[in-house]
Amino acid sequence: MRNYRFLQAALIVLMLGGGFCFALSNVTQVYAYSRSWWRPDWGCPYSYYYSWYCPYYGWYYPYYYGYYPNPYSYGYSYYSQPTQVQLTLNVNPSSLQSAVNVTGAGAYNPGSSATFSTSQNIIQVSQNIRYVFSGWTGDYSGQGLNGTVTMDSAKTVTAVYQTQFYLTVNSPANISTVQGGGWYNANDSATLIVPSLIVGNTISRFVFYGWNVDGINGPPSITLKVHMNAPHTVNALFKQQYYLTVASDQGPTSGTGWYDAGTQAQISASTPPSPAYGISIAFNGWNGTVNSPSSQSTTVLLDGPKTVTATWRADASVLYATILAIIAVIAVTTYLVATRRKKDVTTAAAKEPQAE
Repeated sequence: MRNYRFLQAALIVLMLGGGFCFALSNVTQVYAYSRSWWRPDWGCPYSYYYSWYCPYYGWYYPYYYGYYPNPYSYGYSYYSQPTQVQLTLNVNPSSLQSAVNVTGAGAYNPGSSATFSTSQNIIQVSQNIRYVFSGWTGDYSGQGLNGTVTMDSAKTVTAVYQTQFYLTVNSPANISTVQGGGWYNANDSATLIVPSLIVGNTISRFVFYGWNVDGINGPPSITLKVHMNAPHTVNALFKQQYYLTVASDQGPTSGTGWYDAGTQAQISASTPPSPAYGISIAFNGWNGTVNSPSSQSTTVLLDGPKTVTATWRADASVLYATILAIIAVIAVTTYLVATRRKKDVTTAAAKEPQAE
């Protein structure tokens, strides 16, 4: 009986000590108390457990209750609460760390699953610069906005954002859009293609003559490669041209063709050959807007499509002069002949003998 009371008191002290330890301790170890006994009528041992937090290891010892025929045993088993592991989430480039909302970082129990995510697929920095989510690196690889890892150890996962620059391509309003403008990853190569070197109709057109990249004139080739190391602005250079028609119904002309808008075109009309003796073709001026309408050789300002026509007139002054000369010759000849005849008649009359 005395031994029973002594063991009972020791057990009470031990239990109170464990409770006091639990109340004062903030450690993460688990202390388990077990009680088991043999029940012959059940045919197996029976046990139950009490657990509390305590910073020391337990021990085991057997003893018997003197008044109870079955053996009892008390033991202590030490368990350690799992040490948590850390999930660290980063953003690349690091300058976006405060701008990107990446969730899921923290401490996790070993073997548990950790889910992380970013809610921002595109981060617009300016009109021509942005970052686009391209995937995760580190202890997880994937392209989705969400991911899950098993926390069997400390893990670090980085959300990677790709820098992109915008390529602005300009061309005249009535030109088909030049292909190749848009967003590009940093340091990619953009290829621009002009759909056509000449765009227009039979009297007005645009002619491609080169590129201008960020204010600097480039090559005249139909394609252009641009290194996208920053936002760029490219202008496809086209010049306006107008068609000038120089017409004449009498002889050849020069100056017909395409001219750049705003330039002066040199034109002329050649005098045609005489159609008959004594008749010549004389220049009579230009129909249309020219700088010197009465001159056979002049210039035209190409401020739009234009047609100018050389006009002519027949000049018969030589014929008339010839006719007058002939008439004069005939008249003089007739006069001279008549005068000669009259003189001859007078002379003949004077020579006839007088009657006695």
